Formats: sequence, C-alpha cells, structure tokens
Amino acid sequence: MCDKNKVYHSYFIEHKKAVDIAKEENVSKQAISKILKQFPEYIEEKERRKAQNHKKHNQQVGKIANQKRKQKNEEDNMLMEALKRQQEIHATVILSKKRKLGTDTLIAMSITHYDYNPNNQKLIFNEACGRKLVDLPRTIKVHKSTLNQFVQYSQNIESEKWTSNVEKKALK
Repeated sequence: MCDKNKVYHSYFIEHKKAVDIAKEENVSKQAISKILKQFPEYIEEKERRKAQNHKKHNQQVGKIANQKRKQKNEEDNMLMEALKRQQEIHATVILSKKRKLGTDTLIAMSITHYDYNPNNQKLIFNEACGRKLVDLPRTIKVHKSTLNQFVQYSQNIESEKWTSNVEKKALK
C-alpha cells in the first residue's frame, strides 16, 4: 500500500492531482481518493480546486473567443480594404473617361417629368414636377424611330389613367 503522509503532502502541500499521485505510488486513483477522503480538509481542498479550475476554464474560453473575434475582424478588415481598392480602381476608370450625355439620354433619365401630347407628338416638360434644368429641353419632338419607347411609356400611363378613372366611376 502507500503512505498516508506522503499522499497528504503531495495532495495538500504540493497540490498534485490524485491521478499523478497514483502514478507515483503505483496504485489506482480510487485508492488515493479513498485515502484522501479520510482527511477533514479534503472537501474544502476539492471545492477550492474546483473553483480554481472553473475560473481557469472561463479565462481560456474568453481567450479563445477573443482570438476568434480578432481573426474575424482581421479577415473582415482585409475584405473591406480589398473592396475599397477595387471600388477606387473602378471609380478612376469610370471617371477618367470623358462622356457627354445626349438629349435623348437626359430625357430618358427624367422621363417622368415629361407629358406626351398626342396631337403634335411631342414630349412637353411638366412644370408641376419641379424646375426645369438648363440642359433639358422644354419640348422635344417624338420620332417614331428614336423615341418610340417614350410613346409606349406615355400610352401605358394614359391607359392606366383611363382604367383607374373607370374603376373610380364603377366604385361610386
């Protein structure tokens, strides 16, 4: 068997684990636990070690979480930097080209500010939409070949107006 005093000294003074003491004494862990349970301080020491291990575990979990968080932040920062660089490259390429917008393009961008007049086949700027920009024409003649999309758009709007008025009358 093993010496109680040696087990006591190893466990309580040197703070070794029961498994390590069992290996040194060439006995089972259960035999060491049986000897340790005979001492009145065993329960207190066991609770103290349990609290210490719990605190140590929490610190390790926190450290691992911080490492993962830092790694994720670094990856996100690298990705953001790459996206910023890519955006800057695209912006310089796009802005370096000289372009002029044609009248058709300007009108296409602001088509909602124009009303179609079917009598003379013209788009007329609607002042109720706001002030007219200097670059925009007040009226523009609709050619069937170039501005056919505007005619279709205005016809769709007129048909929607007609439908909605009919629906209003039907609901009254």
